[in-house]
Order: sequence, then C-alpha cells, then structure tokens
Amino acid sequence: MGTQEYHVHLTRQVDAVRTVSTVRDFSLTMGSRRGDPAAGFNAVETLLSAVGACLTTSLGMVAEMSRVVLCEIEVDVAGTRQDKPPALTDVRFVVAVRTSASDEKLLRLLSLAERNSTVVSTLRLAIPVTGEIVRK
Repeated sequence: MGTQEYHVHLTRQVDAVRTVSTVRDFSLTMGSRRGDPAAGFNAVETLLSAVGACLTTSLGMVAEMSRVVLCEIEVDVAGTRQDKPPALTDVRFVVAVRTSASDEKLLRLLSLAERNSTVVSTLRLAIPVTGEIVRK
C-alpha cells in the first residue's frame, strides 16, 4: 500500500496576531490570537475549510470518473466545539451541486467522495462526520 508524506511550515508573525502557513509556493495567513475574529481564520475554521476542500476535490474526481457533469459545487461545513477539554465533537456538511444527474447518482457520488476524502476519513476516526448532498 502506498503512502504520501505531507509537510507544511508555519511561522508566527512578530505581531503575534497571525501565523503564516507555507507549502511549495503557496501561503495561508491564519489568526493566532484566541478569540480574535479580526485576525483571520482560526485553526478550527481552517480545519473545517480543509474538510470542504477535500470533499470538493474528491467529488470532482469521482464525478469525472463516473462521467457525471457537475456545473457547480458549493460546500458548507460546520462543527461543534466543547470547552473542556477543547475539542470538536462533530462535523457536519452540506454539498450543493448544479447538475442534471439523478438523485440516486448524486448519493452514490457523495458516498464515493466521502470514502476518497483523506480529511473526512481521518476525522471520522475520532468524531462523527455527517453530510448530505442537495441540488442548487
């Protein structure tokens, strides 16, 4: 079975308000001051974004392999955080697509996308991750 190694470098800025994550020629600026929504995405919002990005990538891949045209894809992701200990207790998502594919085909695509999503599969080892697919 093959494996792939990932590496991301993070640097907290001098102002202590933001952290910059870099990979290859790309960067992502995140907030690093707890409770400061003006600082940017916090770590949980970044994780939820990773869920959505991974699902979008997987859905596009399985749709292409299944020869299903998806004209548009949007994903809304939410999570519930407990305070003590600080942890997410669940993640929920809604995938909205514009397509002429049947409802049965859409459910199959979502199932395949979830199984091929590294981030969703990893989170499911620890917490419930649930989702649905709807038409735009």
